[in-house]
Amino acid sequence: MVLITVTSWMGCGDSRPAGTAGNDSSLVGGPCVNNIDCDERLCEIANQFPDGVCTISCGESGHCPQGSSCAELTSGWVCLVNCVNTAECRTGYACQPVTEAGTDGGSTVTVCIGSSRPS
Repeated sequence: MVLITVTSWMGCGDSRPAGTAGNDSSLVGGPCVNNIDCDERLCEIANQFPDGVCTISCGESGHCPQGSSCAELTSGWVCLVNCVNTAECRTGYACQPVTEAGTDGGSTVTVCIGSSRPS
């Protein structure tokens, strides 16, 4: 008699957190005033984040929820909403290329970030 055990792991081989990023998401991308407004308790508030943005600290894009990428900013590495054009971003945000975190400057990602961000 042979006993075969099958174990199913949700997200096996995928380190992305559950959930989806978006302009109204309290996980990544939605507006916030303080950390309690966000699922992962991280609300970035600065000139580059008008009306605040819920986010997650990350080490690479694979650590960000579906629909977002890990951006390397002067304030740290955070997940931001992916975009193709500014019309997909919240008011006050623009679709801009930034350095993808964990790539030593070798790759960029296009994400929604405050249109008044310093260059």
